[in-house]
Amino acid sequence: MDFIWETMNNKPKVLLVYTQRMVKGRTFEMIENLGTLTLAAQLNAHGFAAKAYTAIATDVMKTIEKMKDCLFAVCFYCDFDNQSAVAAISKHLKEKHAFYVVLGGPQTLHMTDKDLETYQADAILKGEGEETLLEWLSAKAQGREVVVQGEIRPDQNANYVYLEDFSKYELPKNKDVLNYEERPLLAVSTARGCPYRCAFCFEGGNSKNLRMRPVEDVLKEIEARLKDSHRPRYLFFTDDTFTTDPVRMKKLLSGLKALRKKHDFVWFCEGHPGFLVKHPEMIREMMDSGMVRMQIGMESGVEAVLRAYGKQAKPEDIKKVVEICYREGLPQLTGNYIIGGAFETEETLETTTEAVMELLNMAPGMLDISTTFIMPLPGTQIYNQPERFDIVLEDREYITSIEDFPVNHTKGLSLAEICMGRSRFITKVSNKMKEQFKKGLIPKARIQDDFKLALRYGIAGGYFKFIYAKNQQLFHYYSKLIAYKGLLKEWHELNEEEQKSWIIQRIQNIFELDSKALSQTELDILMYSGRFTVKEIAEKLNLSSENMKNLLVKMSYQHLILFSAYI
Repeated sequence: MDFIWETMNNKPKVLLVYTQRMVKGRTFEMIENLGTLTLAAQLNAHGFAAKAYTAIATDVMKTIEKMKDCLFAVCFYCDFDNQSAVAAISKHLKEKHAFYVVLGGPQTLHMTDKDLETYQADAILKGEGEETLLEWLSAKAQGREVVVQGEIRPDQNANYVYLEDFSKYELPKNKDVLNYEERPLLAVSTARGCPYRCAFCFEGGNSKNLRMRPVEDVLKEIEARLKDSHRPRYLFFTDDTFTTDPVRMKKLLSGLKALRKKHDFVWFCEGHPGFLVKHPEMIREMMDSGMVRMQIGMESGVEAVLRAYGKQAKPEDIKKVVEICYREGLPQLTGNYIIGGAFETEETLETTTEAVMELLNMAPGMLDISTTFIMPLPGTQIYNQPERFDIVLEDREYITSIEDFPVNHTKGLSLAEICMGRSRFITKVSNKMKEQFKKGLIPKARIQDDFKLALRYGIAGGYFKFIYAKNQQLFHYYSKLIAYKGLLKEWHELNEEEQKSWIIQRIQNIFELDSKALSQTELDILMYSGRFTVKEIAEKLNLSSENMKNLLVKMSYQHLILFSAYI
């Protein structure tokens, strides 16, 4: 290849890209791709100028076009979701530009030399690329030809490269993100691989044994990135295996607890319900070190289905974890249900729906329930033997969907019936959440916690997004309460003396309120607010202390007023 970058004195510029098809605002854009970020750090420590970039396909093309004249290489992270987008972009770039195009990522595990034609890339490197990508690019920069471990060659396959000792590689850095802008979320990985073998999971179906990073390295990375931060952060532990080793966990939790004395952050992780029911005390320890949101595998309310998936957990385990988390005061617990999965019928959907309704009744205000369709990920049991699960794969390569439509059906349900089943499920969950809020079943402390997490750390759970944030009065109420922490209080927080001597503060301009929904006395209280104490307003309106108290309790419940010690 003939390639001349801007000047021979400049470091070769490399863009490491993670992209998906054209749907703006999908989750992948919110969560940093630690694979590309880690590779960028490794390249930058060895003579390259590398940046990691995550965006939808159209934005990726625009960015590459702007940078084309100074790029040495563009490297794509390829997974099951984005394979068609990467193939199209890769072929286009090789037709139009002189820089190198390299392919890596988990999807390469199932690639062969035939994919050299499909993607038209200069190289497809199978496996974890901290060493192989650096070796390949270094050789090209020096004008040498090289064949690296894991590289697919014509008429040759290659083994996937797994690494063991992560401590010798550079830690990911915020500054290595292209056009870095600080956001609340900060992704962290503590391990690679998975010891579980869930039938639908790529990691469990394909990965080598679990390989854990030293706790010291994880904490060192977190502290370094927090030092670069200028705002509160939300740590997002991305690995599925956070709750695998209780001894290691305790060491990590202790380190996180110490870091929180110096930095303002909270965190999320995935937890295994089978582990948590055996170690219920860990939930409290996790919360004490900053955990505010956790995800557990729920998948189905049918025990036989969970057993078929190889979940190593029962519906009773899930119920127990929900019970413990709610009792301990965990702000948010999230879980995902697969609709149209193994052995799905109208009856299993109904059983799952009933199970979720029971969980919501157990924990009003805490659960954040989501749904998904089966993704036939290569190497998984469902991909290899779908008939074992009564599943018929209509689109094995998942080309026709971007997680918005099923690509399989079961013997009991058609594609359309699976879509309708998901719609009914979501509607029932949504209606139950709205009913809980309307009936006042959600504790005020939980609502306030959700607002704190959303406004301070950018963590918007289901109740916040779909109920609280849509209630203008509620939003104003908690926004003010949190913004003026300690200066404003709710009625139930006041002692007997304060309930007489504190100043009433209205939440919104009185002209923005629906006056028809308020009595004249309530309107008068709002008119006097901000200037007089509770006792003074009661005297002006000739109200007994008991009548005044009843009115203020009602108006507080309606989120119309707060209280301050001073004007």
